[in-house]
This record gives sequence, structure tokens and C-alpha cells, in this order.
Amino acid sequence: MVIRNKTMLIEKLTGVHSSKKSYYVELKKKMRETSKRNIQLEIINQLAKSIGIDMSFKEIIEDVTPKLRVLFNFDTLSLYVVEKEKQVTQVVLVTNFDHESAITTRSCQDEDEGEAIIGEDLKEVIRQKKPVYRYAAAEHPGAAAPAESAEPAAAGGRTAELPVVEVMVPLLAKNKVIGVLEVYSREGIKKGDLPFFEQVADQLAVCLENVRLYNELLQSKRELEITFSAVTDLLVFIDRNCAVQRVNKAAMDFFVMGEDEILGQKCYRLFYGRESKCNPCLADQVMRTQKTSYLQSRTRYNRVLDIFAYPAYIDHKEPYGVTYYAKDVTSFVDSIKFVSLGEMSAGVAHELNSPLTAIVGDSQLLLRETSPEDPHYQLIKDIHSSGLRCQKIIQNLLTFSRQDEYTFEEVDLNKVVKSALSLVSYQIEKNKINLRVNLSPGMPKLLGSAHGLEQIIVNLLLNAKDAILGKEIDSGNGAAGEIVLQTRLHPNEQLAIIEVTDNGCGIAPEHIPNIFNPFYTTKKIGKGTGLGLSVSLGIAQSHGGFIDLDSTVGKGSTFRVVLPLDGKQEAGQKED
Repeated sequence: MVIRNKTMLIEKLTGVHSSKKSYYVELKKKMRETSKRNIQLEIINQLAKSIGIDMSFKEIIEDVTPKLRVLFNFDTLSLYVVEKEKQVTQVVLVTNFDHESAITTRSCQDEDEGEAIIGEDLKEVIRQKKPVYRYAAAEHPGAAAPAESAEPAAAGGRTAELPVVEVMVPLLAKNKVIGVLEVYSREGIKKGDLPFFEQVADQLAVCLENVRLYNELLQSKRELEITFSAVTDLLVFIDRNCAVQRVNKAAMDFFVMGEDEILGQKCYRLFYGRESKCNPCLADQVMRTQKTSYLQSRTRYNRVLDIFAYPAYIDHKEPYGVTYYAKDVTSFVDSIKFVSLGEMSAGVAHELNSPLTAIVGDSQLLLRETSPEDPHYQLIKDIHSSGLRCQKIIQNLLTFSRQDEYTFEEVDLNKVVKSALSLVSYQIEKNKINLRVNLSPGMPKLLGSAHGLEQIIVNLLLNAKDAILGKEIDSGNGAAGEIVLQTRLHPNEQLAIIEVTDNGCGIAPEHIPNIFNPFYTTKKIGKGTGLGLSVSLGIAQSHGGFIDLDSTVGKGSTFRVVLPLDGKQEAGQKED
């Protein structure tokens, strides 16, 4: 249908039905109402967007209040936050008395103070879970009549024509009152605007509940992190792909790595230094059986761990990861093994010492009395050399059997390194091996045994020399051998580190788990006793430290001695 009447067309477009005389007045009124509705929608939309944002509730109120002031000339806007047992614990207040504006927060510490804040009308709102309106008294427009817990349109004739001066709307979350929105205006609030305050209250309830849930989640996360970090044994969570997703402080201290370095690593790389999955794999076993499993194994740094693996569930269907709880029992396991082995070694050493003393002494006398041209001279010299070698083996046995018999004092690690170099540098250089020494200046003194630490360095340097010579013999490679000896302080400034790196033959992965065992050696017969690394590890452990190894066959090895400065605590479980 074509509208030909101009007046009718304007009425349809603007919604204004009026005479020509009052048309513009009605149009301006309609525009004000439309603008008001737009601002109301903007406020509701803004509150809705704030639901998923990490904002404090006070920030949300401060952001919305200026827009509310454009719509309504209210004197007081109060928000009462109700917590457990219906006690008011916080009030956010916006007031405009005497043409001043302020936003303040009041906190209730006890029930009496909460009772002072909650009046009878607020109690009624909380109890009934419905809005309460107060109307201006007919004889005194500025004064408030008794409150009515009913919709304005349904109110009796006594209040139907009176302006509303105070609105109290409950904030409901899951049918529970979590707060009350109170608006007071001496000029009165139009009854057509009351539904808007209920909409605002609904959105504020969602915001308030969101903030509360976020804070609860944040608090739970903090408590979990505190509990997780408080465990002194290792806690490691890995996913279905064996990648480490979370560790506690004890694990970071044990592996001497930061959290960023550990997270994302494969568990077999972290625990064993392997590049492939263990066979059998403890995590796979837990995933398959969905039951707790236990394993005792010698892991990185030659430490023995009791590992308990627990399946972790999101639901009750299947585990989404595995939690490792590991306890370092190296001292306990090694003490059992080393006590019996040490007693046997000491007994054997003392039994052999007496006849060897006679053999070395008598052969030395015979060498003095025998001319080098005598055909028996070389035989006597071989007897003397073999006797000295046996005495050295016995000395290592005695050292091995009394690893804890060291006198600790403050020592300068760089001086200990220089002293060790004076003993072995000639042997290294005469084999045309380049020796580079990098001593970190300003190294703090550590509590330890200078003699014991010197023995560790000597053993590691001689092993590096033999590894380089073994590579040259096996491959015929004439490339120059190089040994790098350095000292440095760990970034946490609680650990001293000695590193010996060579470009020798390296150690095969299958040998690495055993190289610290007594009498185990990869050298050719007659080239080693298998006690050097075992003795060195014992000395390091007596200082509260450990020895770590990185090695690649054909490229070389790095032995890393990690020692706590105080000489007491375990370097793998050092104190804060």
C-alpha cells in the first residue's frame, strides 16, 4: 500500500503522532527516549563483555558509573556483596551528595559490623530474593514511605502514583543472593526505568560470580603450587608422549636446571640422558595397566631413584598423563654396596701390602746390585715396576674403602686445580695433547678436602688423556688432541663446577650406566683398574656433590663435577 499522506508517512517513520503545533516537541521527546535506550543497551553490553575479562569488580563499577549518571540523577549507588552465611563482607559505594562523587570500599570484619550495614529492607531483599521499592510519601515528596516487596505496577493505590525514590534489587547466582544493588534518588526514579535496573543487576550478578570464581581458581592454583613445591622429593608430570609438563622445585634442584630448560624435555632424556624411549617404559606400563607402578633405577648423575608412577585422570576413562614421585636413595643403596665392598677391599689391600712391600724393596735392592748389562737386569726391573703398579692399585683400594675419612676446610678451588695440574700436565703435554685451562676469577671458597678434590681432577685428566690416545690408536687419526679444564660458579651461586672436556674416543651409551661402578673399565687390559671414577664419585658424594657426564662416541666427553659451596647439603637436593 502506497502512503500518500505526508503526515501519515512521517508518523510511520518517527513513531510520533501529533498535531503540527506540537510535532517537534514530541519528536525531541522520542529522540531523548531512543538515546536513553541506546545508552542502557550500551551499559548492558559493556557489563556482558566484562564477564570474561580479568577485571576487579570495583573497576567494572567505575567503568559503568559515568554512563549511569547520564541516564539517572541518583544520589547514591551502593553495591552490597554478600558472602557465606549471608554476611556482608564488602560494600562498593558511589555517592553524589553535596555535588561530590566518590567510590569507596568498606569491609566488615565481624557479624555485628555486617548487621550495621544490612538494614531491614536489605534483609528482606536477601530473604525474599525479590526487588524492594521505596516510594516518596504523599505529604512529603522528599521523604520515603515504607518499602514494598512487589512490582510497581502491582502496587496498591496508595503507592501507584507516588515516585520511587529507592530501588533494591538482588543479584542472583544459581538462585542464591550474592549481592544487592541499591539506588537512591531524591528526585525519584521513573517506573519505566525499573526493569532496566533489574537487567543491570542480572549482569552485575554474572560479573560478580565470575570474579569470585576467578579468585577461587587463582587461590586454588596458588595453594596447589605451594603444596607442589613444598614436597622435598621429586615430582614430575609427563604427558602421553613422555614430554615433561610440570616439575617441582626439588626436581629442578636435582637436575640443576631451570623450569624452562626442563619443560618439554622427554622424560628418558631428563632422567637418563637417553635419546630414545626406555625399554620397558615405566610410563607406558602405567598407561596400559592404569595402575601405580614402581621402579628403582640408577639415573642421571649416577643417582639411584625410587620412582613411583601414578596415572593422572581428567575423567574416569583413561589417564591423560603420568605423575612421577621419585625419592633419591643413592646414599642408602650405595652404603649397603660400598660398606661390604669397602670392607673386602680394605682386607685384601692390607693382606697384599706386606708381601708387595717385600717384593718392591727386594727388587729395588737387586737393581742397585745388578749391572744394566746383566741379562737378569730387565727381569728384575719388570718385577719392580709390576710391584709399584700393584701398590698403586692397593692405594686406590684403601682410598675407596675409606671415602668418608676426609678433613674438610675452606679451600680455593682454583688453587686445587693448579696443584693437580702440576702433577699431570707433563704427562699430557709429552703426548702432544693441547691443554687449555680456564679458571673463573673470583670463585668463592668451598668447604671440602683439597687432597680429595685434587684426586678427582687428576683422575679425570688422566682419563681424558687416555681417551684421546685411544682414539688416535684406534682410528689412526693424527688430529691434535685437546683437553679443556675449567671452573665456574653455577648461576644460583650455591654450586661450584669443575668441567673436564676432551675430544677423545667418547663412551658408548651402553657403558655409561656402569662406568662409576668399582673395577669397571672400558680401557684395554693393563691400562686401567676401574677404580678411578668410582673413587672420584665417592669423593664428590662425600662433599655433597655428584659427577655428570655428556659423551658422544668418536667426538669426546665432558665430565662435570658439581659441588655445593657449604660441603654439607646434597647438590641434587640443595637448600634454598
